[in-house]
Order: sequence, then C-alpha cells, then structure tokens
Amino acid sequence: MPNLVMVMPYQAYLRKAQAEGFRITAIWDPAEAGRLFGAQAAEYLREVEAQADAFRLTDFTDPAAYAQAIRDAAADADFVWHVGSEESMQLAYDVADELGKAVNSPRSVALLNDKLAMRTLLRDKGISSVRFATADHWTGIPELLEDFTLPVVVKPARLSASRGVFLLTDPADLADRSRELDGYEGPLLVEEYLRGPEFSVETLTVRGEHHVVGVTRKLLGPLPHFVERGHVHGEPETPETRQVAALAVELLDAAGYQCGPAHTEVILTGTGPRIVESQARLGGDKIPNLIEHARDFDVKRAMFAALAGRAPVPGPTRKVGHIAYFGFPAGTLRRVSGVAEARALDFVDTLSFPFEPGDVLPETVSSKTRHGFVILTGCEDTAQAHARAARVRDLIEVEVR
Repeated sequence: MPNLVMVMPYQAYLRKAQAEGFRITAIWDPAEAGRLFGAQAAEYLREVEAQADAFRLTDFTDPAAYAQAIRDAAADADFVWHVGSEESMQLAYDVADELGKAVNSPRSVALLNDKLAMRTLLRDKGISSVRFATADHWTGIPELLEDFTLPVVVKPARLSASRGVFLLTDPADLADRSRELDGYEGPLLVEEYLRGPEFSVETLTVRGEHHVVGVTRKLLGPLPHFVERGHVHGEPETPETRQVAALAVELLDAAGYQCGPAHTEVILTGTGPRIVESQARLGGDKIPNLIEHARDFDVKRAMFAALAGRAPVPGPTRKVGHIAYFGFPAGTLRRVSGVAEARALDFVDTLSFPFEPGDVLPETVSSKTRHGFVILTGCEDTAQAHARAARVRDLIEVEVR
C-alpha cells in the first residue's frame, strides 16, 4: 500500500484516499484549523487524527518547523501532497521536491497559484492576452493608471478567496479600498476589466494528461467586490463552454502541471475567453458537491485515483447542482426566522446560517465574509435552481441594527 503524506487534508479526503488504496499521514496547523472551523477546530482535528494512519501538528507560518515536520513524516512516504489552501502550499511542494516525492514540480504549482506568475507566463506564451501592470504597494497604483482605461481590477498576487480584489472606478477610492488588503505586503496586480459571463473549469490531471471534469457558471454579487453569490454546475455544453475548457487546459500545459486537480476561472469576453486565475487544487465554494449532485461523480475521490494513475470518467450531466449564498445587511443580528422551514424543503441538501442573535453579520467583501449558503439538489434545469434558491431566500428573514 503506497504511503501518502497529506498536508492540510479535510476529513472527507482521508476516507477517499484510503478507499483508493493509500496509507495516510496527515499534517495540520491548529491555528489554520481554528481560522477555518472556529470553535469546532479541536474536535475536527481529533477526528482527522482518528481517521488518519498517522498524524502530526505543526505551524504553517514557521518555515523551519513546517519543513521539518514534512521531512519527518515523509521518511517512508511515496508521495507528499498539499491538498488544502494555497497560502501554505508552496513550501510543502519545495520540501517534497527536495525529497523526490512531489506530485508536481514547485514551479508548476507557483505558476498556477501566484497570480503575477500566471499572468506573466500567459503573456510570455501569447495565451489569453490581458493587459496588466504591477505595484509593490497600493500607493504605487495611481501612476500605473495612465496606461489603462478605467475601471480596472486590482488584486493581490498572493491572496485567495477574493480577499482584497476590487473594481477601481475612481482613484480617489484607493485609500478606502486598501484597508481591505488586511495587512497584505506582497505585489498587487492592476488588470484590464474583463466583461462577460464567468465560468470555472474543474480538471484532473493524470501523468500530464488533463481531463476536464466540468464547467461551472459563476454568479457574481454586486461590484466593486468580486464575491460569488452562487455557482451552477450542469448547464448544457456549448461551443462557448468548450472554448472555456480548452483555454484552461492550455494553461495547465503551459505550466507543466502533471498530477491532480486544478480550478481555473475564465471570463468569456466579446473577443473570446480570458483566464482570470487558477489554483492547483479542487475548486472551493462546495463546487465538488455540485458536481456530485449534477453528474454522480465523486471528484474528491477521483483526485486520489489520479495520483494512482487512473483517469477520471465523469458521467453525463443528469441534474443541475446549485449553491446560493445569503447576503443580508451588515450589523448586529437581532432576530432571524425561517431557517428551519427552509432547511426542511425537500430540495434543500445543505443549509448553513452560522449566526445567532447578538452575532455581527459582517459586510461581504470576500468569500470569507458571506452570511451562509444553501445547496440545492434534484434541480432539472438552471431556471428551476434559481427559482428554488429564491424561495429559500424569501423564507429567511433577518433583523439587524
């Protein structure tokens, strides 16, 4: 049985990797678990430890300790694979490569995860032309604007979850928007504003061959932020979605990606598809769940089959999978009603509203500040999915002050 060291594995990944024949050593950072799971973090890690064959804790923000934890865990491992969020991914790939146990080269992962590296690669290869410029600090952005037509998109090169990404229509707004960078010190990208429907492409790569699992339609919330208010998976394939998928594959080829999942976001502009960004992991926002609802295909398990050299075989689309996010006014929650009634609807698979009276509903400026979600099941088409989401939203009433 091959030994796999997994960094930051979610609980579901453990069972699925074991089902594909791997013995698992799990590495987690308690502080990162706390950021993701709050008060449930300790219990979550206890369950990970119980499911894994071996378990280690470390501090992802301490490079020396983090690297040594991987080296110690990988002594008898066949592979080392970081399967969580990209902030702590690069060092894991660097150490895995040093040990000869990486599933992808560190360079290929950096070319996908780092927005500046990806944009530079695409420019140099003549793929998906998008005008961009870089600044070391937000105060350097105004001098770049002379070469652009407003509005432009400003985004941190190394943050995830839409944090710090905004549409800039007036340079006078820069100082206010910079507060949303949350202490970020890395480079910033200024990009031309791409207009058109936006999609994400989920792929699984097996020994350098890229397999498109599906194309998901993104539903964006109000500007200036680029925070999704939902995703729909299972719309009919069209020439346009095939173009979108082919562009994602072209990026993976250019990056030299060899194994595992990738999530690539693409806008279909009036002059063709353009890549927004990509990550060397499964799509977030429960997109794997939508794929399972729509196609009866378990992409989480299939990523471990890919590591074993087995190509994915996603079935045809049978239903539409839809996740819809809640967006209420920001403020202190005084009263909420309708959650239980909405959760009881027969087309509701999962409903999350993690607030109680007295809690503060934050302003939604990133995917981490949304107010909950509902995942719908059994939808025959997109119109029915949207109608059902609207019914759920109508049922839930909140009062804030």
